Amino acid sequence: MVGKGMILRHVWILARVVALCVCAFVAAVSCEKVQYDDEPQYTQEDLDMDALVKDYLNASFSSEITDVTVTEDKVIITGRYSGTGDFYVAEIPPYMDLLRMERPLSMYVPESSSFTFELDRYIKDGRYDRLLSKWAIFEDTGSEARLASFARYADAVPELSSPAPVPLRNKKGMGGIHLNDFISDFDELDLGSATLNMFVTQFSYLSPGAGRIEHEYCGRKYYFDENFIVNNLDRLLKETGKRNMSVAAILLVQPESVAMDKELARLLTDPGNAGGGTLIMPNMTTLESVNCFAAITDFLISRYTREDAKYGRISHWIVLNEVDGCTSWANMGYRPQYFFTDYYIKVMRLVNNILRQYDRNAETFASFTHSWTLPALDYPAKDMMEAISLMGRNEGDYRWALACHSYPWDLLNPRCWECPYSTPSMDAQCVSFRNLEVLDKWVKMPEHMYQGTQKRSVWLSEAGLNSRSYSDEHLLEQEAGTAYAWKKVEALDGIDGWQWHNWIDNTGDGENALLGLRKYIDGYDGEAKPAWHVYKAAGTDAEDACFDKYLGYLGLGDWDEIMYDENEIN
Repeated sequence: MVGKGMILRHVWILARVVALCVCAFVAAVSCEKVQYDDEPQYTQEDLDMDALVKDYLNASFSSEITDVTVTEDKVIITGRYSGTGDFYVAEIPPYMDLLRMERPLSMYVPESSSFTFELDRYIKDGRYDRLLSKWAIFEDTGSEARLASFARYADAVPELSSPAPVPLRNKKGMGGIHLNDFISDFDELDLGSATLNMFVTQFSYLSPGAGRIEHEYCGRKYYFDENFIVNNLDRLLKETGKRNMSVAAILLVQPESVAMDKELARLLTDPGNAGGGTLIMPNMTTLESVNCFAAITDFLISRYTREDAKYGRISHWIVLNEVDGCTSWANMGYRPQYFFTDYYIKVMRLVNNILRQYDRNAETFASFTHSWTLPALDYPAKDMMEAISLMGRNEGDYRWALACHSYPWDLLNPRCWECPYSTPSMDAQCVSFRNLEVLDKWVKMPEHMYQGTQKRSVWLSEAGLNSRSYSDEHLLEQEAGTAYAWKKVEALDGIDGWQWHNWIDNTGDGENALLGLRKYIDGYDGEAKPAWHVYKAAGTDAEDACFDKYLGYLGLGDWDEIMYDENEIN
């Protein structure tokens, strides 16, 4: 974690331990999915919206928007409607809801059933960029406006820069990198990738001030802490750039209580957020709030996707953290699952449409826990992933990808090979290192691929194994688990990279959580654990000699024994 992010893991561990206790008790008396007694009480309005989203996901329409092209100054919309009634095309910006919209931002009445029309890209005196809008066809029946097509986002956007891609050199990476005395690990461990936490409310401001970088977006100026940007982010990204590491930045929003600019944090806080949670969902309900998050996104992406990599290079962008644990990590209040997922998709699309202007090779990653069909905190990750996939097919596919946190169900137990919830089934409750084949199979299904043909990237962007203590016994568990986990990752071509969490043990991970490859700085000087040496050997000529000594400990005769055959995953 970066800066204040070090403290976040304590809440994360406590929340998961509570979930584990509940789930373990129920699992002891039933093999069925956990049912909680304290289900959140949703408002009827939110339940109605949830039902509308589910119906929309599975709807079919005879009319369609076939293409949306955004140029430097225009938006061109093409489509066709089917029927003899009165039809119009509606523009839906992110701060409006397609499925309960009273009046769209703009309307166009086609002269024929097949149509193409263009509009100015910037409106409201330049305060809104239609790059962020989607478009749909409605039929005016006289008594109501009936949705007659799926909405569609931009298919093509102008190319403001075209940096070369940063392909993964290998599958080995580090999560939550930060400046410290162990940057040499980038070389010693031969890391090909990393994730970088960007707590945007640590360095973003609405007002000018000494030492702040100015950035204009849609006619308003926003400001960023120059010292933090230059001496933290830039310095770190220049280190990764020297080594040609592929870096994914994680866009994170903290609540007002810990934000540097309280006014900005209030602007970014969804009105449904009643407090609580370590991170929040950015507010997508007003133009001012949407523009604020878009401006922050535009500043960061434009800075770190330059063709000359002047400030360092970021090759992918992860949108928020563990959104299936919404009340902890993307808090917008208690909302039903499909309502929440639809809202998250709006944030994903906003980031994606801005990103594609600057880097056509980058992917927009969605972040999930180790949940699959059993919620680790709030929602089953599989349900959310499938809704995102289906919504993309309905509204125009885009290059979203997966950032999964494949811990064992019990985060403190490094014996990942024994995780009881990680069964070889597409209906498994949890996807951890033990049953990564489930995720590997899911991402290769044609209905989940980009345009039905291109596999989406999968990064295990936050995953590691605990050592419980520094005893020889507990360190051996961690190192054997590391060997086991790497063999799984290495064998599955659907899994593109593993970014280990945590680099160094820290108190912010919670009591008895020693997830680092290095020991505490205080008292141990960050000494490398045995697992560090296992991770170093992974993917090198030294791997067999290092790894094979753990076969006996794991009760194996050969590493092939840990793999599930494709036919076993049902």
